[in-house]
Amino acid sequence: MIRTGRKKEWSILLFVVCLIAFVPPVISLFDVPTLTFGIPISYLYMFGIWAAVIAMTALGARRGTEKAVALPGAGRDRGNSGGERGNE
Repeated sequence: MIRTGRKKEWSILLFVVCLIAFVPPVISLFDVPTLTFGIPISYLYMFGIWAAVIAMTALGARRGTEKAVALPGAGRDRGNSGGERGNE
């Protein structure tokens, strides 16, 4: 079974978003001396993005009701002899 390009597109999109989220100029926006619940905002940003990436990777990797293309001859019943076919 060959999968369509949906998961590949999802992986590329996730990679680009992570790349943008973790570049130093974006990280420096959250590098302020303010604490939230006693934790620096830069730590919350880094671990929050990291957790979101893991969640999005799991969401993209799960098997869904994605359309798949069957290879020729992959679903045929090999027990039939001659030209006889079963109910399809």
